[in-house]
Amino acid sequence: MDLPMGLDKKFLDSLFAAAASEHGEIAVVRNIQKWEKIGEIRVSTLDDAVNSLVHARVMAESWSRVGGFSRSRILYRFLRQMVRYRNPIVALSQLLSGKSWIDAGEEYLDILTQVRSMKRALKHVAAPRRGRGQVPFSFYRVMHRPLGVVGFFSSSDFQLSMVGDILNALMTGNPVVNFVTPQAALGALMMKGILVSSGLPADAWRIVVSPTVDLGIKIIPGLDYVSIAASSDTCSQVARQCGYFSVPMSSFGSFKNIAIILEDARLWEAAKACARSAFRNAGQSLSGLEVIFVQEQVKESFEELVTQYTRDQLRVGTYADRNATVGAMLNPQRVERSQRAVRFLTEHGGRILVGSHARPEVSETFFEPTIVTDVKAVPELLTEEFYGPLVAIVSFEDVTDVVRYMESSRLVNAAYLFTQDMEFVSNFIENSAVSTVSVNDSYMSLWGAWRAPIQGREETGQGIRHGVEAMLQYTRVFSAVRLKRISWVSQDWRSGNWTERLTFSVMGINSWLAHNVTDTVWVQGFKLAWRRLQDRFSGPV
Repeated sequence: MDLPMGLDKKFLDSLFAAAASEHGEIAVVRNIQKWEKIGEIRVSTLDDAVNSLVHARVMAESWSRVGGFSRSRILYRFLRQMVRYRNPIVALSQLLSGKSWIDAGEEYLDILTQVRSMKRALKHVAAPRRGRGQVPFSFYRVMHRPLGVVGFFSSSDFQLSMVGDILNALMTGNPVVNFVTPQAALGALMMKGILVSSGLPADAWRIVVSPTVDLGIKIIPGLDYVSIAASSDTCSQVARQCGYFSVPMSSFGSFKNIAIILEDARLWEAAKACARSAFRNAGQSLSGLEVIFVQEQVKESFEELVTQYTRDQLRVGTYADRNATVGAMLNPQRVERSQRAVRFLTEHGGRILVGSHARPEVSETFFEPTIVTDVKAVPELLTEEFYGPLVAIVSFEDVTDVVRYMESSRLVNAAYLFTQDMEFVSNFIENSAVSTVSVNDSYMSLWGAWRAPIQGREETGQGIRHGVEAMLQYTRVFSAVRLKRISWVSQDWRSGNWTERLTFSVMGINSWLAHNVTDTVWVQGFKLAWRRLQDRFSGPV
């Protein structure tokens, strides 16, 4: 069996052996880049799923009582193990999801970045927040308690780095029942094995193997929270079941990310960033770029640069070619979908600059990086995700037309702006409905800033990735207050009692301070001037 460098048959067999506990039908696990069978795995039955749920439910009580320091030590040991097993992790990513070496390496670095940042942020989640109340001698404490058992439907495209999202739930004290496809099961088992060897209880993360979401939907009534990363249609299917049983959920669905390139942009930098974002993981990414809006004055120059970069730097090939930069799509059906998308673009005025063909001589899962220009700004362009190595270029004269067109779509979540006009950037950030904006870069700056959360909107979902906020979404708030020394309930409830007089006196003082000090034009003007001075030196971002 031909395996990627860093992965041997003995290691692979041990992963298949770890998945031998299920009792369902046999499913084939494939080498995606060559689309050939590498082994078989049994899927889970309903009894297997219920058994996993019961084990997670039993674990919930003890795992929720593990302190923040102990969880932090698990993450520390996990990081050390990740460094130790770097080569097998990268190789397994290539084998199971078809990534090129550079894309698989980027997924590996994504795991390291998430876990390292999560370890630092854990103390803010675990530590209670204290303060004084408005009533004299009163104090409060706010804590974040786990929700219970979290059901997690993993994405099949990033089978290893999805451990970051699972760790958000685990590190806040929630056991996880993880629903994975047979193709993604080995990656999940590997990550779980490393975590268990780092100190995580085995029952805190239960893996259920299912080719569809149907099995997971059946046990939603037994879950306390559901998280899913899938297509918008699949997210809607799960959301209906969660709504019926009143189970809270978060989701990440289909995305339609765009770039806007103004005439004052650094075109060469923009071309490189757009090409990398569009063709990362063969276009199969939540952060993938699908539509580029280019101002008419620089359209031809930009097209030449992005075409040149694509031809020079993007090379289709298998893991046997270490210099290959574009890997395979997850299955042949996605190749057909990309071909349909190319036909759609050419039917609406598109002219092909590069690519547009499948590559069956490499494998039936490969499709060339494709750039189509002169596409008309029809409404359908922003209503369905390409999810492949394909990007469309649309020219414009007035950027306000682009903004209106962009905000008519319920799938646009991220915008990549390339301009030196910081006034436009400020106005766009303040008034745009998108969830994230990257200035003079595509996905990497945002993806590398773990403390900057990424949230879905409208049909893209409601979930949060990255940041303390991503961890807090798996917790419920608990508040406690205490009054020391004296009771503020008066024995005399008649009008004019001492509690009433003191309350009105304090309110009067606060009103006087607001009227004459804190809320005056001078103080507010000083605060505004200070913020503008900061923006003057640091820019809008």
